[in-house]
Amino acid sequence: MKIKSLAILAVAAVGFTACSDAWLEEYKLDQNRPSDVSMEVLLPSAQASYGMTQGDVLPRLTSIFMQQMTGTDRQSLAHNRYAQIGEGDFNTPWNNSYAGGLYDLKLIQDKAAEANAPAYEGVAQIMTAMYLGILTDHFGDIPYTDALQGADKLKAEYDSQQDIYATIFSLLADGKANLLEPSDVMPGGDDLIHGGDLAAWAATADGLRARYLNHLSKTSQYNAADVVSACDDAINGGVYCTIGFEAALNQNPWYQFTVIDRAGYISQFGTMYDMMEASSDPRLTLYRSADSLTMPVLGGATSPLPIVTPFEIMFIKAEAQLASGDATSARATLEAAIESNMTWLGVDAADIATYVGALSTTTDLELIMNEKYVAMFSTGESWTDWRRTGFPALSAPDGANLSGMPRRMPYPEGEYLYNADNVPFPITSTPDVKFGVDASQRLWWDM
Repeated sequence: MKIKSLAILAVAAVGFTACSDAWLEEYKLDQNRPSDVSMEVLLPSAQASYGMTQGDVLPRLTSIFMQQMTGTDRQSLAHNRYAQIGEGDFNTPWNNSYAGGLYDLKLIQDKAAEANAPAYEGVAQIMTAMYLGILTDHFGDIPYTDALQGADKLKAEYDSQQDIYATIFSLLADGKANLLEPSDVMPGGDDLIHGGDLAAWAATADGLRARYLNHLSKTSQYNAADVVSACDDAINGGVYCTIGFEAALNQNPWYQFTVIDRAGYISQFGTMYDMMEASSDPRLTLYRSADSLTMPVLGGATSPLPIVTPFEIMFIKAEAQLASGDATSARATLEAAIESNMTWLGVDAADIATYVGALSTTTDLELIMNEKYVAMFSTGESWTDWRRTGFPALSAPDGANLSGMPRRMPYPEGEYLYNADNVPFPITSTPDVKFGVDASQRLWWDM
């Protein structure tokens, strides 16, 4: 399904206390700022907000960190050295999530309970897990339990990342269960991701569960068998989740940046492209234009933004199979993952076969992660994978503003202005602390 509008709806609660003015209530309401909004309006708003959270500032920075892109002009040039990245750069994705999508999803859950609409509640819970996942994997500890209460609680305390992960798994389980309950009201055309297809949402929940279980690979909670099981559930359910765009109304965020707003600021050069050239990767011309400034397939005006795809889940399964000691199955799954990704991008079948046939015969973690690194370009997952596994083998550039590669993002400026007492570290912290290079501030699963 395609997003029809990126307009974010603001919900205003208006209270009146003068009894003598009761007859004026109708005329005091601003018709452009409604006091109540239906679930059918809130859901596409939350989905549009998510598209911008996943597709804008965060993946652009992490793609530079991961040497999948190179900053070539203005501020982006400094980003190669991890410089000129300040707290203010993160206000947009943070506010887009908390004041936008997450708040809309909370309202949906509240309304769904009143309207006997567990289908809407389930979708909202799964999408809330999406938001929490991307936020906590970039920032670590984040507000949730104490957040989204509007004027009743303007300075929310932070939940630990470990607790956020527990919440993610609970939301996915509860959301999937709610999809199976009889519902008086069902999402349909207002659902811009799956068009009201609840089975597709269940598969999305399974895919997200597989992803976040796999993120725990450095922790004592990791269980390879559980990861494989979640992957199988997602694949058997036909997992495929993207956000679409229409050029006439809105554009893919990558297109908006590389073509419309900041043409020439970033280019398609870096370690990833060196790897692709060395292996004669047939995706090369699909990833970068002849001038290396745009992304033909992934960054076109109407290019879909992948959220959870079959090839991501296959890469996760291959990694878990290898961790279980089953290199043979891991190899087969890895090759299937590559084929799935290349097919999705439009690579010719003969070229796929040639590429797969030339792969190293040694099936190890480095091979799996290097291949996933290329396949997951533009999504942000490559950064998480590198933090978990150390692959691909990358190092900070000469003249970097940090003593190592970034392992987290600084908290937004707005949090220091309005919620400073709850932010885990002060704004005066060193850059190494803010970006998690200092081991004391690495994410929970990155210890």
